[in-house]
Amino acid sequence: MNLRRTALRFAFGAAAVTGALAATATTASAAVLTDIQTGSGKCPANWVCLWSENDFIRGNPGGGSDYGAVGSDGNVADLGNFFFESKLARWKGMQDRTSSVVNNTGSSICFYEHNGYGGLEFRIGPREKWASVPSWINDKISSFKYC
Repeated sequence: MNLRRTALRFAFGAAAVTGALAATATTASAAVLTDIQTGSGKCPANWVCLWSENDFIRGNPGGGSDYGAVGSDGNVADLGNFFFESKLARWKGMQDRTSSVVNNTGSSICFYEHNGYGGLEFRIGPREKWASVPSWINDKISSFKYC
């Protein structure tokens, strides 16, 4: 009985990890995670993560909202390209929705108002965490890159 319960737990855990690591290529060497969970500690090492709400909260895409979180290990020219879809929810991506960010890389990251790294620029340093981005860029970030 215990072996059966352990096997079921393992199967459910593997399915959850597989769903959470649904990656989409952004460049030849970059990937995007579209299901980063709530909390600054959920951003993987050497990745940049963005949340739709202050304090690293991803919102509730299953509750009919369009909010979530995304992370990448490389430059992202258009945050609107990444979405999460399941039987329970469809989340439309992070285009103009970002309110908190984590830079878990050893480099500075520049966030931009427009796709293709244009418009207003907000720069953060290596390993910085912003629970609330400045109001002038809040819900306006459309792309980001190493800078």
